[in-house]
Amino acid sequence: MKYKIFFASVLLMFVASVQQVSAQDAVVTTTSADSIATEFGEEAVYDNARDSELDSLRQVVNQLQSSVETVKDAQAESEKDALNKKIWNDRAKYFNIYYSNQSLTQEDINGTWKSDFGAAIAMGKTFYLHKKPILGMIKFGIDWSYFDINFAKYTDDWGFFNGDYDYMMNGGGGGGNYWYENGSYYDDYMYGISSEDVYQAEIATAIGVSVTINPYDHIKAAGYFRVAPSYSMLYAAEDFSGSYGTFFMAGGSIAYKVISLGVEARWGKTKYDSVINIDDLDEIDEDSNVDNMFEGNYDGSTKWKTGSVRFYISFRF
Repeated sequence: MKYKIFFASVLLMFVASVQQVSAQDAVVTTTSADSIATEFGEEAVYDNARDSELDSLRQVVNQLQSSVETVKDAQAESEKDALNKKIWNDRAKYFNIYYSNQSLTQEDINGTWKSDFGAAIAMGKTFYLHKKPILGMIKFGIDWSYFDINFAKYTDDWGFFNGDYDYMMNGGGGGGNYWYENGSYYDDYMYGISSEDVYQAEIATAIGVSVTINPYDHIKAAGYFRVAPSYSMLYAAEDFSGSYGTFFMAGGSIAYKVISLGVEARWGKTKYDSVINIDDLDEIDEDSNVDNMFEGNYDGSTKWKTGSVRFYISFRF
């Protein structure tokens, strides 16, 4: 009986121990599962928050980059516009100073005088036909020279203006027509030919077309053609003649910023009328008849041709 009670007690203790161990294992297992679930869940939540923050940062960075690029583009465009303004708009006006080699031809006798020297000044503006340069460097324009004043001095060694020419043509001075046929003379003293200073001048306004190329920086090359309605004047042997004449100009220039160098051809025809003899001005008094004073001084119109090559320095502003 005692043995039965002992074995029963041992068996109960064993069962209780097994149950206790099983309960502890269950608690541990539950706790471990909860811990693992909690650990992985928090990490997943953390990863999602981090990705969201990174996406936000990327968007902010992209927006900043876009803003910076927009500012850079605007700045570059502004600098380009400022450069174009300096190259084109700020250099549209010009003031030219010329030195010229000029010839004056009397077409009735085909005689030509070469200038001793010539000079001119002109001022105007180029009106460009479009705002932006073609291909980034070419502009077409209308040139208008407000005024163009041209002057040349000749020496008349032929005696054409003082009458010696007619004298020689009629056989005067013992030379017959030899001087005319050969276009020269042996000796001034022999033929009685005296030299005369001849002055020619034009006041004109000129308008035409131009094309300008800006290949690099402030360097520009231009070509142009202009028509110049002019009032032309000729003074020789105390005679003054004035007439309308149409002149033409074609040329080109190379410019860097303010300074420009160029060359142009200029040509035209006029018909001069001898209307004033300066000697007659000394005879004017209160009783003078002005109409009669000029009577006999009108020699009729004669055809003249002018041609020149003009070299110039230009200031553009």
